[in-house]
Amino acid sequence: HNGPAKPAARRDYKDSVFRMLFRDRTNLLSLYNAVNQTSYTDPEELAVITLENAVYMNMKNDVAFLKDFQLNLYEHQSTLNPNIPLRDLIYIGIEYQQYVDDKSLYSSRLQKIPAPKFMVFYNGTDAVDDRVELRLSEAYEHLAGEPDLELKVLMLNVNQGHNPELMEACHTLWEYA
Repeated sequence: HNGPAKPAARRDYKDSVFRMLFRDRTNLLSLYNAVNQTSYTDPEELAVITLENAVYMNMKNDVAFLKDFQLNLYEHQSTLNPNIPLRDLIYIGIEYQQYVDDKSLYSSRLQKIPAPKFMVFYNGTDAVDDRVELRLSEAYEHLAGEPDLELKVLMLNVNQGHNPELMEACHTLWEYA
């Protein structure tokens, strides 16, 4: 007997800390300002619309919110996941479906929807550039020419020593990293 068993590390611990920190509107506004190089001051301007176990999909996203008619989907990853653009496509479809629910998609009037912005904050152990663009089209099996459907996700490395301007602009993110 070698003493008490060492508890297994929880893989989702960092994810849940990220979610907890940035569901606070003041912290979220600070992160939004850092990412977009803006200086908004009223956290109440953020309409948080995060999905919790989306119906039939059992999917969650970390933080989703509307600001200035822009739909922001922020994810955290401590493990590289090349499927994030596909996941975000599903999320954005669900968000848009809820957004236009009471409006007619068969109307002769164009239904305006918020422009999406997809971001991933990465703090795993793999070596990753400061900024990486992930594309849905990378998953297409037989792509000929330009994709008819593209979705781009900006992945930002938030490990210590990466993206110093971003970390300096958002103290909560710096502390988290």
